[in-house]
Amino acid sequence: MAKRIAILYEDTGGGHRSTAQAVAQAISLMCPNRYETAVVNGTPYLPFPFDQGERSYPAVVNRARFIHAWLFHALNRPAMLRLLRAWLVWTGWSRASRLLRDYPADVYVSCHPLFSQLLPPVICRLQYPARVAHVVTDLASGHAAHFAADLDACLVPTEQARRQALQHGLPPDKVILTGQPVWPNLRERMSGGAALRASLGLRDDLPVALMTGGGDGMGAVGPTACAIMRSALKLQLIVVCGRNEALRAELEATPARIPLRVLGFVDNMPELMGASDILISKSGTLTLCEGLLAGLPILMYDAIPGQEDGNVDYLTQHGAGVFCPTPRAVVDQLRAWLDDPAQLARMREASLRLAQPDAAFNVAREIDRLAAVVV
Repeated sequence: MAKRIAILYEDTGGGHRSTAQAVAQAISLMCPNRYETAVVNGTPYLPFPFDQGERSYPAVVNRARFIHAWLFHALNRPAMLRLLRAWLVWTGWSRASRLLRDYPADVYVSCHPLFSQLLPPVICRLQYPARVAHVVTDLASGHAAHFAADLDACLVPTEQARRQALQHGLPPDKVILTGQPVWPNLRERMSGGAALRASLGLRDDLPVALMTGGGDGMGAVGPTACAIMRSALKLQLIVVCGRNEALRAELEATPARIPLRVLGFVDNMPELMGASDILISKSGTLTLCEGLLAGLPILMYDAIPGQEDGNVDYLTQHGAGVFCPTPRAVVDQLRAWLDDPAQLARMREASLRLAQPDAAFNVAREIDRLAAVVV
């Protein structure tokens, strides 16, 4: 009988879900027919108020970001984290137990820090025969909740994240540097850029800038896109608005002085990156890592306080990206890049050096190792 793996995410932004799906695909490719793998949105199994996160997250990030920043930093202290964990276990015991019944597994893979705090103590007290691995989805400034000492494995994307895990007291043998998982077939999908340019009616004589605000079109996408559209820069712009239909309608109704394509939610982001020369993005981990794999210079126009600050530092310190927090700064940086092709070439090389195309397989290997010791 095949062993079972349950990969858990919370759909706050698209990164946690995409990470879970990338890991599942890698397991399927690396270990065909060895495991029954379920990718599970675990939000309904969290206690109140955490089970409301998917509804509140876009509104808080877009309109009350100071609340998110306050919560991130307040709960990032050891004493507060202990209280958070106690609350999760006390109020979430019955729901977590139901999760184990609904999705019995030999290995649970957490792709959100709340599950890394909730599952290990529940599994231990129930003497449930399973292991728990956690995939850290922040490049360099992850929340302390990622680093639960009773995890069986903590899989980190960068050396900076590994040092952070050790500083939070995890034993070195539990902390494994894997890279940030992206879809295993991503690089192959990025190779069809020329055909996609033609299908979108893009010109061959102008560079293409791809702009995204994540799956929910969050942050300052609108004002930044409008500033680029009014700039008369010698480039073409693709704006992916995600599920933000109001933003899409606004941009489609706005006159542009440059060639423009406005898209809603897409499932061909790798192909769009392959068709582009520059990525303009908020500082979400998964989008940045996909951009690195595509070898794109990355212009970050927004960062969610706390969790994404380290992403900005990581890319800028390694020469693969720049941070421009105002629409005018974005336009000025684009103009500087277009006037200096050598700088763009250096940044493309830096992006490719940071890319981790095998990260999902590295994670799958560690999960396979954990599953092998479960009787």
